Amino acid sequence: MRIRGLSTQLIVLLVTLVLTGVYVLPIYVMVMTSLKTPVEISQRAYLIPTRNLQFQNYAEAFRLIYPSLINSSIISFAVTLLAVFFGGLGGYYLSRSRSPFVRVLFILVGVALYLPYQVILIPLVQLMAKTRLALTYAGLIVSYLILNVPLASVLMGTFFLSIPRELEEAAQVDGANRLQLFFRVVSPISLPAYASTAIIVFTQVWNEFLLALTLSTPATTTIQVKLAEVKGSFVALYNIQMASALIGVLIPLSFFLFLGRYFIRGVLAGALKG
Repeated sequence: MRIRGLSTQLIVLLVTLVLTGVYVLPIYVMVMTSLKTPVEISQRAYLIPTRNLQFQNYAEAFRLIYPSLINSSIISFAVTLLAVFFGGLGGYYLSRSRSPFVRVLFILVGVALYLPYQVILIPLVQLMAKTRLALTYAGLIVSYLILNVPLASVLMGTFFLSIPRELEEAAQVDGANRLQLFFRVVSPISLPAYASTAIIVFTQVWNEFLLALTLSTPATTTIQVKLAEVKGSFVALYNIQMASALIGVLIPLSFFLFLGRYFIRGVLAGALKG
């Protein structure tokens, strides 16, 4: 039995090491590529580190993508705050209403989340054009809200189902109305759900490419669209592109680290109840 247990542990350790290597290898190649010259990259020795580290690649990359970083930050933070707020309100209504229609709506919204958003891309663009919001910050923010508020509502509503109704009933006895119940009783104990929802929404908006490519202008270009342009038209500057990609990861990574301690707790609380 001890030999079998030891063998199982060794197999698990080996599998873990292999999977870790597979996961880390692309990141390692990105870092090495970002520190090389175009001549070294053309030799296709991607795993071999360079002796002449080109840190100026990061300075050049930052200069190129700085406006796009600002654009993505404005859009992502605005969408995240609004989506979490309206998603919290919608999720609370979906989780507390006992109407059969609302219960069916809750299920339909959850099912609709599995549909690719590309199916509504053309109607969404037409809507933005008719409302004259296309090619503006407001157009991108509204478009992302249309896509992410239902997601936030389902995530928040699933979490609210795990909150005991006795807390709200006790507050109602003290004279609290629905708004007071939501803002003073439910919301303070739902911070893990808000944090996990904010991380998911922020990451999706930050990484989205197709809608940003369709509705943006040179003045509102997001980081994902800019990364596709940084490589160059005639000469492929992969070192600058990899440096830009690594810089672009810093903001969502910082956002995740800031709220990460609530993330797993919020997701599990909703998942276990659902």
